[in-house]
Amino acid sequence: MLKKFLQLTYILLFCLLDICPAMTTTLSEKQARLIIGEDRPALTLSDFNGISLIAITPSANKIFDVPIVTAKKALNKIKQALTLIEINSPFSKSQIELLKKNGPVIIVYDPRYPDKLSSMSSVKIALFSPYHYNRKNSYTKGHIFLVIVSRHGVKWPIKEFAAVMVHELVGHGIQHLNDSWGKMRLIDMECEAWLYEEMAYQNLKMNKFSNEMIDFKKQLEKQCDSFLRYLRSNVPKGAALWDNLNPDVPRLLKHFAVYRNQQRNH
Repeated sequence: MLKKFLQLTYILLFCLLDICPAMTTTLSEKQARLIIGEDRPALTLSDFNGISLIAITPSANKIFDVPIVTAKKALNKIKQALTLIEINSPFSKSQIELLKKNGPVIIVYDPRYPDKLSSMSSVKIALFSPYHYNRKNSYTKGHIFLVIVSRHGVKWPIKEFAAVMVHELVGHGIQHLNDSWGKMRLIDMECEAWLYEEMAYQNLKMNKFSNEMIDFKKQLEKQCDSFLRYLRSNVPKGAALWDNLNPDVPRLLKHFAVYRNQQRNH
């Protein structure tokens, strides 16, 4: 009874603050602070076509491993990336619009992410994590689509940064909308999101023969190893789609949905 009472209390609180599940307007500072939680950093708020943008300015005495980009510059960089997606990737744009119809879409520039204890073997650009700042029970029963941009990510080349945003916001956001985020096998969660990222690189006309794209293709095949083995064993036409310089990602995603259904039934 107590748990249900608390859930109802949170729902009423969010609706009073206009953060109901179908909301697509941007946040007030009071709403933003509710999302960020008990920590009280300085916040800068903005928006981009119904997507709420929050930039956190850490305390002046906090020491980082790299120089920190200011809130204003970070928000401008995020808007540039979202503009590239909107102009060049119609499919990604349509998926973002779907997310906005089902809950608040929020991007937070947080230079404190990742923390000092995180692995140094890879650079963390961004993270989709609806419950990053609060535990799950602190939210409504609806969806919140929250991406955190790191102090490293905001310095990433703009096209690569835009593609990573597609990976996190669209790839993992759609999984969250479908209630499969965190419930799928990690390798399948990442494979699907990496496929969205591949499509973004195609849309952004990246040079597929560059060292960066060659490395990306290797990582894509690694992340999608299980799905790729499924295609080669069961769907030759799907495997043929894969073996192209610019594979047809929407068609591959349809095959991925069938593959996922088979995974669930086993």
